[in-house]
Amino acid sequence: MEDILLAADGDVDFASGDLLPAGTDRATGQHKRDILMASPGDYKEAPTVGVGAVEYIQNDAQLFLRDVRKQMQADGIAVREVAFDGRGNLIVDGSYEND
Repeated sequence: MEDILLAADGDVDFASGDLLPAGTDRATGQHKRDILMASPGDYKEAPTVGVGAVEYIQNDAQLFLRDVRKQMQADGIAVREVAFDGRGNLIVDGSYEND
């Protein structure tokens, strides 16, 4: 999925003085991050979108992984794996079906 490139802080990237296209791979990563960080209700147009990752810090990891998979699939991402690696980093392996 094509989208506009965002800077590391989540703001629109105007580094070159103009909007930059994120391209397919970057946009998918940005969408995954946005879904993980948003809580349900954050998006007026889609009130059920969002995992609310920050809220899971003290909760069940398996419930978190299940919700991550569910939210990614609801956004159209074909999910192959959702897990934590050996260092505790979240792995979301998947892409939009038409990418």
